[in-house]
Amino acid sequence: TTRNFERMTALKKAGFPVPKIIHSETDYLRMEYIHGLDMRTYLIHNNNEALLSFLLQILKSFSQTTTQKDYTEIYHKKLSWIDSIEDLPFTKKELINKLPKILPQSIYHGDMTLENIINTNSQFCFIDPVTIEYDSYIFDIAKLRQDLECKWFLRNCNTKLDVKLQNIQERLEMEFTDAFDDNLLILMLLRVLAHCKKNDSDYLFLIGEIKRLWK
Repeated sequence: TTRNFERMTALKKAGFPVPKIIHSETDYLRMEYIHGLDMRTYLIHNNNEALLSFLLQILKSFSQTTTQKDYTEIYHKKLSWIDSIEDLPFTKKELINKLPKILPQSIYHGDMTLENIINTNSQFCFIDPVTIEYDSYIFDIAKLRQDLECKWFLRNCNTKLDVKLQNIQERLEMEFTDAFDDNLLILMLLRVLAHCKKNDSDYLFLIGEIKRLWK
């Protein structure tokens, strides 16, 4: 809750579209209710241009003010658990060796998935931002790829949005080439894997995508 409050406050202060916080305590936030469409429903009934425009505008704004930061120690800290997972096709050392170390620290969302975007009254709003050590818009884009490429947000339904999602991803890649490193996407998938029970459907989905991406 503290990390959500901190990040939401920072984004709101900077003028980004997030819910208004009405009251906060150590274990809960009371905030503005955003009534609208989730992105699965939105993309079923609309083309992708408005969503793409929103994402480009936000990410370009995030990228305007940055400083270079070395994430090596953060990788070592956050990935300390992965050598205990036998199903992964790499060791912690092998993955860290391939991850880009120097990246631009910036304003960021922290969990920029399509599930954390709502469309209301022809506008888009972010929900559930979080303060994390992966504090760069580069990681936000890698997190978006979890839905755009891996289709994590569609894993429990038969909705087909491949063309729309691919188009968004291709347009983002044209603008933010450095973020399109498959090892960064693997890193974001590992964030979710850490909370999955071994061999359940989500675990198997993530392991399959990680193995597909690892080269």
